[in-house]
Amino acid sequence: MRKTLLAILCFAALGVQAQEARAQVRFGAQASVADDVDLGLGARVLFSLKQFSERLEGIASFDWFFPDSGAGVDWTYFELNGNVVYSIPLSNTSALRPYAGGGLNIARSSVEVNVPGRPSASDTEIGLNLLGGSKFGSGRITPFAELRLELGGGEQFVISGGILF
Repeated sequence: MRKTLLAILCFAALGVQAQEARAQVRFGAQASVADDVDLGLGARVLFSLKQFSERLEGIASFDWFFPDSGAGVDWTYFELNGNVVYSIPLSNTSALRPYAGGGLNIARSSVEVNVPGRPSASDTEIGLNLLGGSKFGSGRITPFAELRLELGGGEQFVISGGILF
């Protein structure tokens, strides 16, 4: 009987731990507009960095952009971003949850020219991000908006918005 009770308590404790871990990771969908490569669609993962500071979060994102390339040219462009942000405290009654931070950017560009004798080219660059944004509310579905300046890598200004689940 004791072993059964101990086993039940252990499984209950594991369930609570798993629930807390799941609440610390959120997934989202986003749309982005950039000053160089137009519209992008992507996804992000937001995760807690409470082991370092109560207000730190990590954001990993992927954006596939749809740059305007002329006739006979196929231009592919995407970015991977890894950022650390600090949540800026406001009053407990505010629905705004602003943040600011920085991180790394990996930008991949590939151009194929559909003309015989013209070479194709591709390039991958790494740069730094400076960003700021806000989450709105704290429910299960949370909208967000973000401004990101890419120094190196993508070398552009990006406005993103979306929903975290």
